[in-house]
Amino acid sequence: MFDGYMAEIEASGANLLGSQPTQGNIRGGLSTIEEKALGNIAKTGTVPVVDALEPAVTPTRQGLNFMDSSSAAAEFITLMGAAGAAVHLFPTGQGNIVGNPIVPVIKITANPLTARTMSEHIDLDVSGLLWREYTLPDAGNRLADLMDATANGRLTCAETLGHREYVITKLYRSA
Repeated sequence: MFDGYMAEIEASGANLLGSQPTQGNIRGGLSTIEEKALGNIAKTGTVPVVDALEPAVTPTRQGLNFMDSSSAAAEFITLMGAAGAAVHLFPTGQGNIVGNPIVPVIKITANPLTARTMSEHIDLDVSGLLWREYTLPDAGNRLADLMDATANGRLTCAETLGHREYVITKLYRSA
């Protein structure tokens, strides 16, 4: 997937320098797209990836699936919804207001500044992990409870605020 993407970019003559990581990622401390990818991998924990899927393809294997898709939030969540996602967990350090008209988007942060300045957009603040107020399993239980409540009708912050961003089609692949 990576080789195909790079070949497509090179054939088009596009220059993606500066598109990834985003300026927000850079302000948050990331220096390269590889570093961003390693952070995404770290968020999966110790669960192995069981499959690599094309965009909007429904998984056929139980477990953690990788989808070849855009890193643009609205586009990615739309593709996940098209693949059958019922709820989208959105970890954010710098904050993001994206929502979706079909898939509830649960925003999670451990950044105390984001939790404070964007509280109306954050469904779960786990910054207490930094202060050792609770353990990682405790935070996981909080998230599981929130997922359960959302699956049973609790509105997410994005839904309450009316954020319904989506991307239907693209004429070209996104970064």
